[in-house]
Amino acid sequence: MARLSAITYLGVVGLLSTAVVWPGPPPSHPSVRTSPSGQPDFATCAECHADKASGQTVHAAVQAGCDTCHAVEQDEDESQVRLTLDGNELCFTCHQDKQPQPSQITLHFPVRKEHCTVCHDAHSTQAPHLLRQNTESRLTAENLCLSCHGEIAAQIQKPVQHAAVDMGCSACHTTHKTEPSDQPEGRLHLAQGPPDLCLSCHDAADAALEKAHSNQPFANSRCTECHNPHGSEQAKLLNNFVHRPFGEKQCETCHEPPKEGKVVLVEGAQRELCLGCHADMQERLDKAKTQHTAVSGGDCIACHSPHAATFPHQIRRNPVGLCLTCHADFAQARVTKTVLHQPAFEQSCLICHAEHAGERPQRLRAEANNLCLECHGSQNRTKFQSPGEVKLFDGSVTVNAVGLAGMRILSIPAGATKGHPYAGHPVAGEGLTCLTCHRPHDADGSPKLLVTETPTPTPLCLRCHK
Repeated sequence: MARLSAITYLGVVGLLSTAVVWPGPPPSHPSVRTSPSGQPDFATCAECHADKASGQTVHAAVQAGCDTCHAVEQDEDESQVRLTLDGNELCFTCHQDKQPQPSQITLHFPVRKEHCTVCHDAHSTQAPHLLRQNTESRLTAENLCLSCHGEIAAQIQKPVQHAAVDMGCSACHTTHKTEPSDQPEGRLHLAQGPPDLCLSCHDAADAALEKAHSNQPFANSRCTECHNPHGSEQAKLLNNFVHRPFGEKQCETCHEPPKEGKVVLVEGAQRELCLGCHADMQERLDKAKTQHTAVSGGDCIACHSPHAATFPHQIRRNPVGLCLTCHADFAQARVTKTVLHQPAFEQSCLICHAEHAGERPQRLRAEANNLCLECHGSQNRTKFQSPGEVKLFDGSVTVNAVGLAGMRILSIPAGATKGHPYAGHPVAGEGLTCLTCHRPHDADGSPKLLVTETPTPTPLCLRCHK
């Protein structure tokens, strides 16, 4: 599933949950009738709120009584009706099986942000599971999932469409399933892992399918290695970025005829085979001072599909998600830290790091200060204000300006040694760099990513100015 942007998510929260999640104090409510004991008579709520139980699916808590979730503060002729607990904690008092555990890092975004009511109505709906809308339509306005997952909404409108989409998102996805977090069934909330999910509809022994796969065994393959499960512009739902030998049906370049029902690669058909065609990459690796561990200690197909992929260069996942499959500490930070460096977690780690090899530690594209000032320097004051592609680091990196709109531009240009955060203050020399004061990826409690993890810079300044 596509990851939600913060802007998309906030828009959905505002649209769907205003009836339950108030931006301030709860709205004023007419006086609630009391019982002979002087307590609020919740049984009378239905006289005005009959619609809360009018849907085809009614929340059991409604039938148990309004005081299951609501409390009343009475003040003469007015009252305020409040939820007894905040956010998802109220839901988890009954739905404990849905409560996230500390080890879970692939939670569905609304669950992680503590808003069950983005997807579910707290009272009654016309859809199953108290969903605010059904999930069967290809139209965004009629499908709850597509109201957030715009990337999928675009895919299912492609010329070649997967018929399974018409069965509804729930045919393949189980929203609250998050484990195992390192496998597609958890990460993408799939009902089953591949290829079992695909083979629940497609027969691996079908003669036409066997012929389409050049009689290579595919029953144990990951189908999304080659096919987009939602929609494509390519025949047979092939992913858009196709490795040329695969696209030209030159299977023998990498494969021998199968033996005993198993795929057989030609001798040396891993890293050495790839570098046999990609000689320029071999030359770069030979000259580089630092190699990515995934390159020096692994093989190319750990990151690249040898067949077809959704992303350029046949990388297996989006640029951030691909890196986080190995860098578990940052995967955890992505969902637990309160402040994230937007380019690193929303666009690509490769803005700052070279993917295969480099001349500096961690394969950074420039020395520390110049790396940061490539975007934050005053020479870029207007660079990211207009939509379109922006070239960085002498053209080695291309970014979308929209994703960096609103970024803070400092008053100093790249190469400066003084001037931040105050005029004349040094920013370089004697071991001083941007990283002396700022964390490059994430922080807690520090909007400016200060290393002291504090809202204000005073504790940071006192480290030097005692």
